[in-house]
Amino acid sequence: MLTHEDRGVLTELTARIRERFPGARVWVYGSRARGTAAWDSDFDVCIVLQQVDREIDRWIRDMAWEVGFENDRVITTVVMDKEEFEHGPMSESTLVGNILQEGVAA
Repeated sequence: MLTHEDRGVLTELTARIRERFPGARVWVYGSRARGTAAWDSDFDVCIVLQQVDREIDRWIRDMAWEVGFENDRVITTVVMDKEEFEHGPMSESTLVGNILQEGVAA
């Protein structure tokens, strides 16, 4: 379960991403989603977009760094396009399985 502070970070990050990519799907996963995070745990976020290229991936990483810096968090991102997430090899991975099972959707 996300803390109140982590929910605020997720809301802020998601709002910034959706300004540019309105259809973005966003999840927090890992220890912060499970409610087992230590004070120094990273903030794992998965973002799924219709299409992804290097420029988009870089923009999202930069945005995550800015939001993390402003909120005293290290935000790590996994960015995938919809096809890869739903039907590609990653769709069968434990990473995607964990995101879907334990992740907290924005």
